[in-house]
Amino acid sequence: WLDKTINGAYVEARTPIQAFNAGLLNHRSFEEELSTLEQPVLVLSGSSDKRNEDRNMYATKMKNCTMRVLDGLNVLPYENARDTV
Repeated sequence: WLDKTINGAYVEARTPIQAFNAGLLNHRSFEEELSTLEQPVLVLSGSSDKRNEDRNMYATKMKNCTMRVLDGLNVLPYENARDTV
């Protein structure tokens, strides 16, 4: 999958894809850290992802959060690199 990422994704999209596929964000809640962020945050969801509704809480719990839905499912940097970047 790393080779596929390197060959099939824009340079700017490679690191997020590799991090997602490596499971770096699994098995830990980041709720405390996310709820205290001061900087603007953009949360991207795929239009085909059934968990879109679950992500709406980000907009209510985070101070400066913008939600956007793009064509795709759940690995947007790979599925829809142009709109993601």
